[in-house]
Amino acid sequence: MAILSILTAPNAILARKARDVRDDEFGEALDALCDDMAETMYEAPGVGLAAPQVGDGRRIVVIDAGEKAGGVLLKMINPTIVARSVELIPWKETCLSVPEFDVEVDRAKHITVEWKTPDGQPRRADFHEFEAVIVQHELDHLVGTILLDKVSAFRRGRYLMRAKKAQREPVKA
Repeated sequence: MAILSILTAPNAILARKARDVRDDEFGEALDALCDDMAETMYEAPGVGLAAPQVGDGRRIVVIDAGEKAGGVLLKMINPTIVARSVELIPWKETCLSVPEFDVEVDRAKHITVEWKTPDGQPRRADFHEFEAVIVQHELDHLVGTILLDKVSAFRRGRYLMRAKKAQREPVKA
């Protein structure tokens, strides 16, 4: 397994819509990528990671909500929300691709998702509250949406200016 580089805003890859994983791409190599993504997510540390965040333009997500959800790693290929509650839950979210930034986002409190495992087996599950928030956040990445897209142009611009300034500043020894 390997730790992958996590792309950060304003990288253009993060704004692209991911493509479906094709039938011929399922198998050991896809599972290995999911393992690398999971290792990267745990190292960061985070609770979810989408393939575009590591430069892969396919619809792949790994999620582990931790002890709150029994500590189960989910490897979701081509995930789709097939049902969502009308009831919303406000959640203060952070993102590995937008470091040192948080925003309160209203998300569906309950969702139902269908996906495939890396070996192509279909799955369907219901997610509630914290897990539902994580899944919705990661699926946003698959359509090219990041947390900066959920704030005012002023707040987005301020963050991007700070990020550019931090890249220019020399590292102090």
